[in-house]
Amino acid sequence: RRMFPFLSFNLSGLNPVAHYSVCVDVVLVDQHHWRYQGGKWVQCGKAEGSMPGNRLYLHPDSPNTGAHWMRQEVSFGKLKLTNNKGASNNVGQMIVLQSLHKYQPRLHVTEVKEGEGEDGYPSPHTHTFAFPETQFIAVTAYQNADITQLKIDHNPFAKGFRDNFDS
Repeated sequence: RRMFPFLSFNLSGLNPVAHYSVCVDVVLVDQHHWRYQGGKWVQCGKAEGSMPGNRLYLHPDSPNTGAHWMRQEVSFGKLKLTNNKGASNNVGQMIVLQSLHKYQPRLHVTEVKEGEGEDGYPSPHTHTFAFPETQFIAVTAYQNADITQLKIDHNPFAKGFRDNFDS
């Protein structure tokens, strides 16, 4: 499913004529499994081992000039999250996560130098940014009717939730 709310950033301070690739990765915040209990999230045991799958999403406009990236908000609205470790279709659009684990998205801005391969992530030309307010716990089913209603009301991709919730 598409990440909601999606990540969106404003970039500044880039060289307007240099080329940059912009990507997001998602890393575990801690080594705990979480559950929603008594109206709040509580730790409940150790995180499961590392799950195979893609943890990096390259923005589809990459690489592009600094002027391009600074012109408008850089949106990751097409980024999809899944808990299906066998997800092989659209692997470039999906990040594989484990349900009930806490994650931190990170933004990476990499200057792409002439003659250097783009496969060097992270490279010496990469700047990484993490915003603690973007941490989240991945869930496959909402444990709170208010959260379900919030998603139904505000997430344009929640059609399945609307259909099921109304019935």
